[in-house]
Amino acid sequence: MAAAGKAVFVRDGRQWSRVAVSELLYLEADDNSTTVQTASRTFIVPRMLKDVLDAVADERILRIHRCHAVNLERVQAVSDNGLHVGDKWLPIGRSFRSEVLKLLRMI
Repeated sequence: MAAAGKAVFVRDGRQWSRVAVSELLYLEADDNSTTVQTASRTFIVPRMLKDVLDAVADERILRIHRCHAVNLERVQAVSDNGLHVGDKWLPIGRSFRSEVLKLLRMI
């Protein structure tokens, strides 16, 4: 079970900024870097998505596509083949679909 106050440090210019895992909206891969999106900030991390997910290591953060991971607590809506998080629509990959829908507790 994840601790309520769990956080990670993300490189922000010359310093490392503390980001609570609960504040993460989604992660998006772009070649060898990952965009870490929170409600108020965007960070570009020079690491692959898999490495960022390993560093975060929280059950709330789930990979939903080869290029995307999402904070399950921040999902606002589910459409046929994607999730809505904030202002962003993120696709669900076929191989991830059944696990994503199970963890979202669809009724």
